[in-house]
Amino acid sequence: MSKLTVEFPNGEKGEFVHAYGLTFNSKILDRLSTRDLKSHIENIRNLEIRDDDVYLATYPKCGTHWVWEILVMLKRGNAEYEIKTKGAAFLDFQSPEVVGSIPSPRVLNCHYPCKLAPKELLQKGIKIVHVMRNPKDVFVSYYHHLKTIHSAPLTSSFQEFLPQLLGEYGIYTFYPWFQHMKEWERFSEQHPEQILNLFFEDLKEDPVREIKKINSFLETGRSEDLIKGIAEACDFKNLKKADAEIKVAENFVDKKKSSNMYRKGEVGDWKNHFTVAQNERMNEWLEENFTDTDLKFRYTL
Repeated sequence: MSKLTVEFPNGEKGEFVHAYGLTFNSKILDRLSTRDLKSHIENIRNLEIRDDDVYLATYPKCGTHWVWEILVMLKRGNAEYEIKTKGAAFLDFQSPEVVGSIPSPRVLNCHYPCKLAPKELLQKGIKIVHVMRNPKDVFVSYYHHLKTIHSAPLTSSFQEFLPQLLGEYGIYTFYPWFQHMKEWERFSEQHPEQILNLFFEDLKEDPVREIKKINSFLETGRSEDLIKGIAEACDFKNLKKADAEIKVAENFVDKKKSSNMYRKGEVGDWKNHFTVAQNERMNEWLEENFTDTDLKFRYTL
């Protein structure tokens, strides 16, 4: 693990840690049992995977919590929210001991790129659900999320934060988006029977249709009525309300505070944040970096 100091245009300095291509604000170390990013990544790579596990792969802010609830409901066979295991199943920050304590069947979720996923996923042929979202909405949502949890870079606005996501300050926050997408795309081409690729925008457009795809992929055999019930329970407003109520009940947040995992859940909110110049710059960035791919994204519905 290496440590980096980045000076932003406003004169402020940020401290970051870096290992295996991942870059985080140094505050991340407080959330890792090892207090070392490199050893934590290695622990995840060597995690013991069970034959009945399901693995949810996403870049940050692509609907992770939303789809995780859907997967759990399908596996369990009801439309009730899961309270106990959501945080424990989030591999980005959990120790192998905590993950190992989750009863089967588990729905594990992780933001790591394909090359850093648990090795036994491929060895055992575990089913993987991969969710993608258009990068402009991802970047806006990521900014607001980091700002809410006080891990945002020392910039005062999205306009100052965007260059970091584009790698213009010498680092990429978390991991380059375009690499993350293309690595999972290559995995999908090599192991098409093992992975289901979904788009956030498709889930917003027709959740019942997309949940049916997941139901078929996981071979859970759930009824039409249950699938519609899951779609209703996992509607953004209902899920946001339930998440806040669960956290209040568990004393995670004050009643006056809303969940930092659910903000708007919209398609096209990027238009409220990008200037014309920034939109043009990001389009150029995509043309420069998002090549040799068949992936296409929708920026509006």
